[in-house]
Amino acid sequence: MTLVDFAAFAPFWVVFSLLSAFFHASRLAVTKHLSLSFSVRALTLYVNLASLVVTLPLILWHHDFPLYEPVFLTVVLVGGGLSGVGGWALNTAIHRSDVSLVGPVMTLTPGFVVVIEWLIIGDLPGSLGLLGLLLLVVGAYVLSVEREQTGLLAPLRRLFTAPGSVFTLIAAFCFAAASTLGRVGVQMTDPLSFSVIVAIINPVVLFTLFSLQDHRFYREAFPRDLRRQLRPLLLLGVLFALMRIADQIALSLTLASYAMAVKRTAGIFSVLLGHWYYGEGHLAARLAGSAVMLVGLAILTQS
Repeated sequence: MTLVDFAAFAPFWVVFSLLSAFFHASRLAVTKHLSLSFSVRALTLYVNLASLVVTLPLILWHHDFPLYEPVFLTVVLVGGGLSGVGGWALNTAIHRSDVSLVGPVMTLTPGFVVVIEWLIIGDLPGSLGLLGLLLLVVGAYVLSVEREQTGLLAPLRRLFTAPGSVFTLIAAFCFAAASTLGRVGVQMTDPLSFSVIVAIINPVVLFTLFSLQDHRFYREAFPRDLRRQLRPLLLLGVLFALMRIADQIALSLTLASYAMAVKRTAGIFSVLLGHWYYGEGHLAARLAGSAVMLVGLAILTQS
């Protein structure tokens, strides 16, 4: 039995998804700052370690880990691995591209989720929900348009060729699969417990993968100015932990494709944060895409 019955909050799944979107966009901005001091792999590891420090105390309040269930164990390990790889790909994209482009491209995730959720769980959105998802994807496309580009297909090509975009697409696919598996895991336990177990698994998976990739990774993971960056790292951990908890609550209340679609409105927050803090341009085109996304969001909440 779970300590908190989140089913009572079912009508508010969109609120939790929007909170996740805000925390996600905020962590992208902080990650951009920290990418100047850490390698992509080290930053990916520290994001998850900081999140673990913030999330682990929840065990003292409540925990329910059915690790004796093969399905749950598989979901945790595979989902944790995909989430870790997705985090590495996302941080690589942030390091190579604009924050205000990385966030919008991530709005393609719901398209992957629809297919993966249908294959794994057998659930599909309704016709109105699909329309909302389509508008969100179209909004992501418009967000990628730049003034210098000509031709209707130019922005689409840029999604696959611009620095950072390919890694963002990889991250989108990994997060789509991880969120679908997360929905399965949450249904077998509860949002808080699943957030904690994933927070424990992710750093272990990442450190193992990076160490196998480079046996000297431990040197990379401990830069000289680590102490000076403890506060922003802790802030990043708090944002990541809050995002993850909001994610799991939303996944326990609705379809993974709906939750992820609303979360990808983080692209709107990313546009503004990227413009205000880093002076990134093309604001008008990206705000036009944001407007399309908001229409899609409005339709989705009515489905």
